[in-house]
Amino acid sequence: MINLKKSEWIILIGLLVLSFVPVVGGISRLAELELGTVLEFMPENPRVQSVPIPVEFHLIGSIPYCILGAFQFLLSIRRKYPRWHRIAGRILVCAGMVSALSGLWMTHYYSFPDSLQGNLLYFVRIIVGVSMTMCIYWGVSSIIKKRIAQHQAWMIRAYALGQGAGTQVLVAIPWMVTVGEPSGFTRDILMTAAWVINIAVAEWIIYKLKRGSHNARPDPIDYRMGHRDSTALDSL
Repeated sequence: MINLKKSEWIILIGLLVLSFVPVVGGISRLAELELGTVLEFMPENPRVQSVPIPVEFHLIGSIPYCILGAFQFLLSIRRKYPRWHRIAGRILVCAGMVSALSGLWMTHYYSFPDSLQGNLLYFVRIIVGVSMTMCIYWGVSSIIKKRIAQHQAWMIRAYALGQGAGTQVLVAIPWMVTVGEPSGFTRDILMTAAWVINIAVAEWIIYKLKRGSHNARPDPIDYRMGHRDSTALDSL
């Protein structure tokens, strides 16, 4: 039995709530594609229905990345089950890469009306996809070299980028309530703002971890060899 700290419960519940709408929507879309019919509560999407495989890959990568990734923030679990953390990390690397690369494919090859994706959102999505891919790559490269602090920083950034959809829901709700459904350049700005918020939060967390690292209790995980190590890791 793992006794999580209050702060860990807040982190876990917060990230799972953030993931709720995208995950439920993604599962519904997968069910729709498997059943071959449009579910009543899901908006019809001709692009998805005509070329479904990239969407399926994107959802199969994104859903576990958001949900499983939330548990990587919990120091109590990492300390009690270091092997689980390493196995989950390998799964997340694969899932994150699939999510980012399939997202890049859809952004470039799907035809979106200007109301759903203008030039700004197109370029932002390309930047986000490439950045997420590189963050995961640098995160893996860092842990191979046993550079734990760099590893955690890159993986935090990758997770923040991967959680864009959840924050986009939160950003869009006030606009929808007060003004109505956003479209065109307004929608591009709101979608972009969500990623900016996530990255700003990620950088703040990384900064706080660096400041507090000298007081941190050693995290007894050697992520490369599976033995105990004396390097501290306070996130991901």
